Amino acid sequence: MALEDRAPSVFTAVLILAVTAFMVFPLRLYVRSMKKAFGYDDWCMCIGIIPFLALTIVCLVGPFHGVGVHQASLTADEQTQGRLWFFLFEILFCITIIFIKLSISFMLARIAAPMKKYVWALWFMAGLVTLANLVSLFYIIFQCSPVAFFWDRTIPGGRCNEPKILADIYYMDTAVNIIVDWFCALLPVPLLWSIQMNRNTKISVAFLLGLGVFASLSACIRLKYTVNLNNSDDFLYGVGDVAIWGYAENATGVIVGCISTLRPLFQRLFKLGSSRDPSSGFELKNTHDRPRPMSTQGGQGAESQYSWAKNRHGKNVATVRTGQLRKSSDPSFCESEEELVQDMQKGIQVSRSVTQHRDIA
Repeated sequence: MALEDRAPSVFTAVLILAVTAFMVFPLRLYVRSMKKAFGYDDWCMCIGIIPFLALTIVCLVGPFHGVGVHQASLTADEQTQGRLWFFLFEILFCITIIFIKLSISFMLARIAAPMKKYVWALWFMAGLVTLANLVSLFYIIFQCSPVAFFWDRTIPGGRCNEPKILADIYYMDTAVNIIVDWFCALLPVPLLWSIQMNRNTKISVAFLLGLGVFASLSACIRLKYTVNLNNSDDFLYGVGDVAIWGYAENATGVIVGCISTLRPLFQRLFKLGSSRDPSSGFELKNTHDRPRPMSTQGGQGAESQYSWAKNRHGKNVATVRTGQLRKSSDPSFCESEEELVQDMQKGIQVSRSVTQHRDIA
């Protein structure tokens, strides 16, 4: 059937979010593979992307089968099809969001590894969100007897539980999801508070890790439309808004969970954090007269960097920098958030600069 009423809005919103989510996910895999830093958070996201793909298909196909369309415009068979697609949406929503929340929680647990109280709190939140969505999943599946009566109201002897019970389940599930979103969004604040890190880096890391708060906004809006379905005489039309914001909640989780791991890629693309000589404004690059740096022992150690540059007064300036450097197979590929924070938690990074002025003959 053609797209009518709210169906075009559902299709367009889902398509935009899907394209964004499936663009950043491969970038996450690329960064993790380059850093050789795959963890539980990455595996959860990889598993979660499978039901998320199925959810995307359901949300794109559903509008062609009655989702978001006024029931007065639909035949009995079309109404049955529309309710079936919404039933699939609810199931896939609960499955997908479990893995997305787990992925974000595990990512923060990697960052908070030295601080056991935060790790235990994250494990508790991960268990809570898993339990809440599993309860919702099983109730949604078995709220009607037989199960097929949810979408096919012509089955003889079929019945469903009171709508009030389903509304309470929605409230519980959404409340837990919102609490977990806000907890994960605010946790970077105490984590970064006492770490020796410049202010701009703290802000950027906290911002990337705190983007999950946007998922909670989608959850709040979705809850309003979902509860209103129980009192609606135009069920499938109202389902359109639920599909938009429910999908947005999951898609935002995928997008935020992936973007927060892409800081190394941003630094490589935009050349962030390059060293400059403040007295001359010249970027310090490799030159023919720069001696080879002092060698380091093992994976970490003190390393000197020595370079010449001309300042604005026409004098050669030699700069020697020493400090704790981390050995990497790709030095230009900067640390991700969890590596950056963990390294800074190990101790204060010491850097020394020596500047020598020499008149030009």
